Amino acid sequence: MEKYTRHMNLYKEFEKIRNSKILVAGAGGLGSNALEHLVRLGVGEIYIYDDGILDMPDLNRQILYTPEDLGKEKVFVAKEKLQEINPDVEVHIHNERITESTKLPNVDIIIDCLDNFGSRKILDRKIHEKNIPLIHGGVERFYGQVTDIIPGKTKTLRDILGDVKDTDEIKYVTPYAVSVIASIQVSEAMKLICGDYDNALINKLLIVDLYFNSFDIIELK
Repeated sequence: MEKYTRHMNLYKEFEKIRNSKILVAGAGGLGSNALEHLVRLGVGEIYIYDDGILDMPDLNRQILYTPEDLGKEKVFVAKEKLQEINPDVEVHIHNERITESTKLPNVDIIIDCLDNFGSRKILDRKIHEKNIPLIHGGVERFYGQVTDIIPGKTKTLRDILGDVKDTDEIKYVTPYAVSVIASIQVSEAMKLICGDYDNALINKLLIVDLYFNSFDIIELK
């Protein structure tokens, strides 16, 4: 437990984190940042879903990967890197996109690190079917957003996103915006794992704009 001595005493029940099972949907910009934080925190098990292959533009923000990984399937590289960082964490990988036919494992929390609205809406339906909390995060340019979706207690992600649709436009994003949003997502996941619902982003949408240094919370009730 020595590796956790700098943060374990910050949590009243650190064993809840050690015993937790967390699914990260997407192993790209948000996902790779969130995954590294999770293994360093010492969560028990991680499930990764992604069908992507690493290409050059990914390297500006996907911190688990290096040029030597170009052309490789992300989930396999991610598992190898994560277990090098902390071999105590059990990592399960699924080299697949989340679709209507996906059967989610029994986990405590899901962190939405997806890069398209279609998959997000599918995931939202599935977490309500299995009653699993979801930490949504999205990022573009200098800004991003985070909210916690709790089945039966909050609006659905579909309600929040509305009829927004995916486009073929290239999305520009700064690497530090991705890191900030992923960090907040992991922070929210730890709050829910430890039962700190009072300080979580429940029925609240956090909007972060790093260009203007603004952090705004919108009530969603």
